[in-house]
Amino acid sequence: MAIVIIMMLTGCMSSSSAVDYDDAANGETEKQQLSIKLVSRWKSELLTQKIQRFAEEHPNVEIKIEWVYSYIDPLNKFWVLFAPWARIEKPSELYENAKNVPDIVELVPYQMRELYRKGVIEPLNMNETDLEEYTIKSDDGYVLGIRSEINPMILYYNKDIFASLGIEAPNNEWDMNRLNDAIMRLKAAGETVYIPLSPFTLEWATGIYGGRIVGVDGRTFEGYIDSEEATKAAKWITDIGTKMDYGSTDIADIRPPMPYDLAAGKIALAVDFAYGFNISNKNSYEELAQENNGLGIAALPGEKEGINPALISGLSLTSNSPHKDVAMQLIRYLMKDRDSLYRDIATYSLQAATRSLSEPVDAAREAIVMQAMSKAVPAALYRHEANINFYGVIQISLPQPLLDIRNGQDASEALKRYASQLDEEFGSLADH
Repeated sequence: MAIVIIMMLTGCMSSSSAVDYDDAANGETEKQQLSIKLVSRWKSELLTQKIQRFAEEHPNVEIKIEWVYSYIDPLNKFWVLFAPWARIEKPSELYENAKNVPDIVELVPYQMRELYRKGVIEPLNMNETDLEEYTIKSDDGYVLGIRSEINPMILYYNKDIFASLGIEAPNNEWDMNRLNDAIMRLKAAGETVYIPLSPFTLEWATGIYGGRIVGVDGRTFEGYIDSEEATKAAKWITDIGTKMDYGSTDIADIRPPMPYDLAAGKIALAVDFAYGFNISNKNSYEELAQENNGLGIAALPGEKEGINPALISGLSLTSNSPHKDVAMQLIRYLMKDRDSLYRDIATYSLQAATRSLSEPVDAAREAIVMQAMSKAVPAALYRHEANINFYGVIQISLPQPLLDIRNGQDASEALKRYASQLDEEFGSLADH
């Protein structure tokens, strides 16, 4: 089993300004120590700057940020990202010790709901209608966090191949019929289409067929992921026939088709997330597009009929925070510029995934990704901030029922097994 190594970098920010925090105006002179713990592959300058501005406006507040970074596992030679509170084998940090926790912590939606049930995080008083699309809620409607990162699925395509075959370039009007027509023409011409079966592509395709893979409680899968709509979706994805040749059986030497073959012009059409498919190297749509001018991106087909199951994380307030008032004030401060929120989230998400860019971010591509973000819903099976990326799921840890479908077994029977396994697993986690 891989040894997971976590690096944390702590930076303290303090400042003096003419604007005082409310308690300072009431005569309180002792600084309030506000701690924030964030998960990122790379430190986000934008988010740091926004928090810094808040600190500058509140001289009675000292803010400490701890960044949980990805790091190379020297034994297995691949990159890992593992938050210290992620429940993988046993409960950890936030689960074991609810007293010694940060004031604000970055979590994924399932973690928020799980920790809310345990009383570890606090509901936020943020019920304004114009904030609803930027928040993450509990099953019973309480706001548990504000969205900080959104990683939507998008369509990648080779402009030159599409033009040579006379196929219309993908746009936000593409539906299932146009996608199927393009796939048929590309495969007839011997071109590669890359849409592998995974929990995420299954959720997307099930939505196009009018279904969903999980109940409204987020924990009930029987009757959903084994439904007629999900079975049709699984069959459709497997019928595309995505090749899964990685060139090696040694995990340290595996070279996944995405993004390497896509960047090299060997893939004509692919569905993947905007970020996070290759932690150790090129890790975002923008890096790939800047390297290859012939690469285009577009909205995920079928969004009008279905959903875009994105990998989403957000900031939550811990119940044992001694500074809830000022922590809540910071959370609201980060949400105050409504007109720029999606651009800020897009920038933060890109910075968190990308080491550096050779050119400024292309405005047209950024607009496509921001539009996808606005339509995104939290992926039902994205549970914890760990080494969970698209490539990891389809190659290293694809659930056995989906692997069986990919290998030709009956989709209906395999999805029934999958539903049973998920209900047992999610029910067990909820009971702890």
